[in-house]
Amino acid sequence: MLRSGKWHISSGTLSVRKPNGVDTVLDYTNWIPYCHRDDYVIFDSLNIGYVYPGSVLCNPSDDSVEFQWSMNAGQTTLSLYNGFSNTFGVVESVVDPYYSDTFSKSPLVLDTIVGAVAAAANGTSIVIDSLWKLHFDSSSIARLDIYNATISSFSSDAFTINFAAISTYPDSTNHHTGPPTDASPIIRADTFHYSVTYTH
Repeated sequence: MLRSGKWHISSGTLSVRKPNGVDTVLDYTNWIPYCHRDDYVIFDSLNIGYVYPGSVLCNPSDDSVEFQWSMNAGQTTLSLYNGFSNTFGVVESVVDPYYSDTFSKSPLVLDTIVGAVAAAANGTSIVIDSLWKLHFDSSSIARLDIYNATISSFSSDAFTINFAAISTYPDSTNHHTGPPTDASPIIRADTFHYSVTYTH
């Protein structure tokens, strides 16, 4: 069934850790760059596969990319490696400087998420009810070897793979005490969790 037809990403989720340390689940399709949204995958014989660009190209020279694939004996896991290029991520950034929104609320509501830690790192007085602006941006991953992704909901028309990838996140509750001197958050290890559905 895998060797039959063209497969493209139709839906999915991406779980990442926000700067406050709390996990959040994003709609994966929102973070696929526009020029890759109609890319498709073909599983060929001899465990060779190809990722093809769709009609919308990122660059005029875009061409197919070869990779290898395999399934375990029970056909419950799928590995995509040696060139697989159909995975995308997000980059988190916490925009400096933080700002205060305390006096824009009536009645007064305190919802400080950084406060004293951020102020101390900046060498300033404590700013009540300070907030950091969080940005998520798409990030292309040139190559990502995926081993033993769990297959679910497998049929002749669709399948879902679940896998993880090592990444990082900016910790807004902890900051550099030395250089860099802009009190940027400490970058900590994270693991992205993907659940991606392919359909014909």
